[in-house]
Formats: sequence, C-alpha cells, structure tokens
Amino acid sequence: MNLFTIFIYLFFAFLLFLILNYFDRTEKENNLIHAVIPIVYEILLAGIFVGEYADRIHQNLYFIVIFELIIRLYYVKGILRRDDLMNSSFYFQIYSISIIGCYFVNEYFISKVSSVFPTAEEMRVGIWLFIILFLYFILKKHIHIQYREQESTFKDRKQEYILVQYTRFKNIYQREIKMKEKSLYPMLYAIMVYENYKRPKFFRKLDRIHYRFTGKQKKMGIMQILSPIEIDDKTSVKMAVKKIEKINSELSKKTKKNYAEQIFNGYYMEEAEVHEVLEIYQRIVEFDSL
Repeated sequence: MNLFTIFIYLFFAFLLFLILNYFDRTEKENNLIHAVIPIVYEILLAGIFVGEYADRIHQNLYFIVIFELIIRLYYVKGILRRDDLMNSSFYFQIYSISIIGCYFVNEYFISKVSSVFPTAEEMRVGIWLFIILFLYFILKKHIHIQYREQESTFKDRKQEYILVQYTRFKNIYQREIKMKEKSLYPMLYAIMVYENYKRPKFFRKLDRIHYRFTGKQKKMGIMQILSPIEIDDKTSVKMAVKKIEKINSELSKKTKKNYAEQIFNGYYMEEAEVHEVLEIYQRIVEFDSL
C-alpha cells in the first residue's frame, strides 16, 4: 500500500466520518445503521473506482473503516476531550461488525468481480437485495446495539466527567478568580464545565482565528462570552465573574429562594441550558460538601 493509496483511504475515511456523524444525529434510535453504512459505502466506492489503478485500491478497501475509527477516536479524545463520556462498548460492537463485514465483502465479493454494479442480466441480484433489506428491517427491531450504556451507567460516567473537569479547572483558575461571595464559585465552575463541554478548546481556537479574519463579534473563550474584541480563556473567565456578580447584586434586593437557579436564569436565555448547568452545579456542591 503506497502513500497515494493511503491518502485516498484517508480522504474517503473522513467523508465516511462526516456521513456517520449525520446519521448518528438523525437515527439515534437505530444504532445498527452505524455498522451497516460503512459496508454499503465500501461497495459504492468499489463501483466508483475503475481503471488500471482500481485493483490496488480495491485490495484493502476495508482499511477506510479502520482509518475512520482512528479519526473518530482522535476527534473524541483529542479534540472534544470527552474520554470520560466515551462509550467503549458501543465502539467495540459497532466497529467489530463494520470492519469484519467490510473485510468479507472486500475479499469475497469486490475482489471476485470486475464490477460491483449489476448488468441487465444480473438484475436478479436486486431480488436478493430486497430480501436482505427486508430481513434488516425485521432484525433491527430485535437487535439493538447500545449507543449509550444503561441510563444509570451513563449517569455515573457523566458525574465522573463533571468532577474531573471541575477539579482540573479549579487548579487552573483558582488563583485568577476573586469573587466577593464564596457561594458564587461553584456556579462559576458549573458554567465553565458546561461551556467547555459545548465548545472544546480546539473549536475555541478556531473561533479566535475566525475573528482575526472577519472581525465579527462572536462568543469566545471558555465561558463563551460575546465579545467585540478577541479574548482568551482567562479573559472570558474574568468577564464571566463580573457578569455573575452583577446578576447577584440585582438579586440581593429580592428573595434568594432557588438562588443558583436565579443566577443561571440571569446568565442564560434558554431554560434547557439553565437545567443542564443547574445539574452540574448540584454535583459540584455535593462533591465540595464531602
């Protein structure tokens, strides 16, 4: 396998990565499709690649799925930094089916025919395709590969993720942050954990590069503060501190029932975001009280 072939595999592996991301979002209740699409994708590519160089590409076409898995693991671990939330069981099941399926299709179908697309005389193959699709839609109701583990297990991973991120950010920013009321610190860190999850560091760097080219006001920094100038993570934290203290001062004249929830309602516009951050805040408070 030469460098050009590897480049071809990597290119189409990245396209497969984008395709699978789309179907993962739209077909959340049908996780088996994540295993089936790479096999169909491989067959279509085999039909597209024709000519003298096609045989070399066809030889190890299943490597595209392996490369896609490497890209996905790098994306989850290196870019999103969501190791604690990664469902290893899901990846093992899905990619075992995909890689083994693609290997057998490559060895016993693609490498044995001159073209994967049927001729007019071979249209009877369509009948078998219909049968396979029929069986697939029947079996998918009974075969379910978990995208997430059981709800209780996923909650445990989520709680662990929150605490890992909280302790990490506390070590980084505790000397940078000065707030008048100690009760506001867990709220600040809850927002920090939430915003970092939504917008990992890699994408925040892209935000700053985008601003340098366009000059358009946009949310930046770990706290995702809307700013007319370029700001880094530490600056966004300092700006968030001022925003939270301002919200707090406006609440001081009112009753402080559901105190944290009122702070988050002042910080966010969407009720769903308030709910998410409040859940993180409650876990942080529980941890600090131990």
